[in-house]
Amino acid sequence: MAEQVVADKLKLSDAPKKLKSKVWQYFGFRDGSPTDKAKCKLCFTDVAYAESGSTTNLMQHVKPKHNVDLARLRGRTSATTEVASQKSNSISV
Repeated sequence: MAEQVVADKLKLSDAPKKLKSKVWQYFGFRDGSPTDKAKCKLCFTDVAYAESGSTTNLMQHVKPKHNVDLARLRGRTSATTEVASQKSNSISV
């Protein structure tokens, strides 16, 4: 019985190429076709996402549950880090 559950969880297909957000690397679809829910590849939880393509719910799942850095997923560095770096570079001794 437990082996069947594991086997079912491993049958996740990747998100279609048209779904471009990097958060999709953590989600897939059980039957291979997108629905209104994606399955987390890390904990196998179903997470709803908007048909409009919004991935906010997906990001809000992986950040606290799996400690995923959302700034890295979005392809940007922290604005605070950039400002701090600029300030330290402009300080003269």
